[in-house]
Amino acid sequence: MLRFVVLQELHRQPCHGYELIKRLTEKSGGVYSPSPGMLYPMLNMLEDLGLIVVTADGNKRLYRLTDQGKAFLTENRQLADAVGQRLEALRKDEWESLWISLQQLRDAIQERFSAAQGQVEVPAQLQKILENALEQVRAL
Repeated sequence: MLRFVVLQELHRQPCHGYELIKRLTEKSGGVYSPSPGMLYPMLNMLEDLGLIVVTADGNKRLYRLTDQGKAFLTENRQLADAVGQRLEALRKDEWESLWISLQQLRDAIQERFSAAQGQVEVPAQLQKILENALEQVRAL
């Protein structure tokens, strides 16, 4: 479903990857922010399908919708609009603070894991923390 939101954003205006992440984050009121590890493979897939084209813009890559991408978006307008509306609804969702906390947890885990190069005990500690949290959530 992310592909529809990405295509809609690129239809509005071509942009760089991190700019696209920022726009999607703002669109959801900060509740949803696709990670680079999720977004860039999606952009590569959309390029392989001929729906977007990538051009060099200095040291960055500029993503732009192709005519084929515009046609795909038009053919799937209903679904694309529904996905876009759901993303915007996240900012109004009563679960907003939960999603923000979940995002912050994910970011903290990624940062700690990245910083723990060579510290073999850290991944095991992170795993234990997550398993305990999972048990507590399931017990609700």
